[in-house]
Amino acid sequence: MSDSLTVLIAAFLLLVVIGLPVAWSLLAGVLAWVLFTGKLMFLPMMAERIYQGMDSFVLMAIPLFILAGELVNEGKITDRLVHFANVLFGWMRGGLAQVNIGASILFSGITGVALGDIAALGRVFIPAMVKQGYSAAYAAAVTASSSIIGPMVPPSLVAVIYGSMTGISIGALMLATLLPGLVVGLAQMLLVGVQARRHDFPRVEMPRSPRILLNSAGNALVPLMIPVIILAGIMGGLMTPTEAGAVACGYALLVALVLYRSVRLPMLGRIFARSAVFSGQLLIIVGCGAAFSWVMGMENVPRMLGDAVSGWELGHFRTLLIFNLVLLVLGMVIDPTTVIILFGPLLSAAATQAGIDPVHFGVVAILNLNIGLLTPPLGVCLFAAERIAGCGLGALLRANLPFLLINIAALILLALLPGLSLWLPRQFGF
Repeated sequence: MSDSLTVLIAAFLLLVVIGLPVAWSLLAGVLAWVLFTGKLMFLPMMAERIYQGMDSFVLMAIPLFILAGELVNEGKITDRLVHFANVLFGWMRGGLAQVNIGASILFSGITGVALGDIAALGRVFIPAMVKQGYSAAYAAAVTASSSIIGPMVPPSLVAVIYGSMTGISIGALMLATLLPGLVVGLAQMLLVGVQARRHDFPRVEMPRSPRILLNSAGNALVPLMIPVIILAGIMGGLMTPTEAGAVACGYALLVALVLYRSVRLPMLGRIFARSAVFSGQLLIIVGCGAAFSWVMGMENVPRMLGDAVSGWELGHFRTLLIFNLVLLVLGMVIDPTTVIILFGPLLSAAATQAGIDPVHFGVVAILNLNIGLLTPPLGVCLFAAERIAGCGLGALLRANLPFLLINIAALILLALLPGLSLWLPRQFGF
């Protein structure tokens, strides 16, 4: 590795570790590289590269998906999903923990953001689980672990970013993440079932009948149409991901403003402002990451990585194993968006060169990086759940360990069985 490349990466990592926001750390790394190499003529091009990194029609889907999720959250539509999950899963031993995971699966089809899941459902389930006798740490562990299903089930913001960075079809990625997301949810439910028998967790006592199930499903159907609209529009060739996001926003606005009347016109300013801030936080990372990737390209990092993978002659499975370990470590210290922007194109190209299907590798990478949201020192989902539960980080880490292991087991299963990821895309001709 050249001295200039060492300066680029070291400056970025050092600034991230000391707490500078990721976007500015990326930009500072580029600036350090320019000053070290003396190539001051590239300074005027930095702003252009940042703008070009964000100036993508595909990336316009990000603020639209975020806005749709904010409208759903503010419109209290989640209450209907929680009741439906209660009817479906509450009869099991450990019912409220099962409902927590089931609601995350349903809710993830609307927001596609892990922290959105915790913000909307954590404040509902953590106090309710504690009231029913679960420890605060266990309630927080279930909530944090189930939140990583959000970026797997369409619409997934991470899939949009990964597809736009690597050139892989976003429609194929969204289809490919659907079954793996359900596999992760099922694995977590099986774990809760085992723990429930061991610790005699209670069921959720409530009336259940076919009529109640149908009524609950009918109430949940309206918000659950959002992912259906998005997937059907994209798969049917009627809409691009960005256009599907716009239609989903219009649908969510109509439901919250007119059908349920849970959002009033004066509230829209606050909803749009929150969506704009969150979108800006994501897109500035994308832009600064594009400038950083541009410099890595000038340092020939893609070619060096490709040559290294070819020279090692590791084959399909060993390459996948090593890349999984790399992504797990990166996910522990850097947020998924940044890792995808910086390393997604490099690792995807190298994986393809090693004979790994790029869509399958994308699914494995997305799940892998989101597991990092449950591990210190980054662990943003872990910290968000702890903030709601107030249980202490040590207790939460102990309660979360079985969930972390079951998520890694699901990751290994998905890595070894590419058909789980590729079956749906192949049915639609990808």
